[in-house]
Amino acid sequence: MTSELPGPPLRIAVLGDFEGPHTRAWLRTFVERGHDVHAISYYAPRADLPGVTLHVLSKGPSKPDANPYSPGERAEVRGKRPLLASLAPPSLLRLVHALRYSRAGLRRVLDEIRPDVFHAHYAVEHGFYGAFAGYHPYVISAWGSDLLVESRTALGRRIAAWALRRADLVTGNDASLVQRVVELGVAPEKAAVVHLGIERAFLDAGGASVNLRDADSSPPTVISDRALEPLYNVDAVLRAFAALRKGLPEARLVIAGQGSRTGELHRLAQQLDLGASVHFAGHLDQASLADALTRAQVYVSVPSSDSLALSNLEVMAAGAFPIVSDLPSVDGWIEDGVNGLRVPPGDGEALAAALRMALGDPELRRNAAIQNRTLVEARGLRGPNMLLMERHYYRLAGHPVEEQAI
Repeated sequence: MTSELPGPPLRIAVLGDFEGPHTRAWLRTFVERGHDVHAISYYAPRADLPGVTLHVLSKGPSKPDANPYSPGERAEVRGKRPLLASLAPPSLLRLVHALRYSRAGLRRVLDEIRPDVFHAHYAVEHGFYGAFAGYHPYVISAWGSDLLVESRTALGRRIAAWALRRADLVTGNDASLVQRVVELGVAPEKAAVVHLGIERAFLDAGGASVNLRDADSSPPTVISDRALEPLYNVDAVLRAFAALRKGLPEARLVIAGQGSRTGELHRLAQQLDLGASVHFAGHLDQASLADALTRAQVYVSVPSSDSLALSNLEVMAAGAFPIVSDLPSVDGWIEDGVNGLRVPPGDGEALAAALRMALGDPELRRNAAIQNRTLVEARGLRGPNMLLMERHYYRLAGHPVEEQAI
């Protein structure tokens, strides 16, 4: 983003877990825009936050169970936790942690910073904790599982509704998530779709996509890059791939990502006798992931629930053909049979059939790659979407700016 600020630089305080890439990218964007950005964290992040003023509430060491996943994935990604955290329902733990944040001086820190806008990421975690501080203007961003999964229980639903109704603005990264926000009691005028968006690097890399080549001798390759957690049904991906190889033995599968099911999925691959046809690549950095996506004909993401995943946008930009769960979050982005395929979540047979169809139709993949790259460039890049968030910040801070098309 190179456009000038539409008003004076803002002081923005962000509450969240800054181990994951998405919250860090959010901070970095507004630092680069020239705003005075403050990060409030209970534990000190393991990596520096360049250009950000960090406020650590805990006097103890770094968070013991840090993980590389996005806030929306933390409902499923927990790692090793103390016994209480392992046995207690997540919603009950929210109440305990809210008290911890209050006692650690969250409101005191906010009074010291005096931000123009206070913004918490992940609705029923930091959004809930931040609501207790009573600071305004207050923004909460929902990321997916925090509402789609955790608000299913009676207590989780009450926690989510209580926190969201105390925000001056609630954002979600797709229309279905914003609709859930409204169902939980937020006035429609206080809810908005705001995508974090992806880096242009995926578009730049996508020009070399295997699906855009006139001729290619590389083996048929499928890639999955979701967390190795129950929510993402990676076991169904392995079973579908095993079925695919019965008619296409030269096919290859790349599984990128980490999670609590890593060992279990390795064992399943062995039981399915997939051998060297499956490569568990672990967590890939941005450059490595972009390269892997351009070399895969097909991408698979079949979670049981999801908001609009940034991984889907990255794949579309990089030119791989997406096969995704048939969820409301991909409405308006992936049309079944046109620029991707949509299958019932976790349905291995339907996924195997979709893999056969996609790998057997290079023209479908080529046309989808062209359409998807155009769609992401128009609507899915970080810069324009964060300009929209910036306008919301200015409005809440009492400095409304003119609407601009993005």
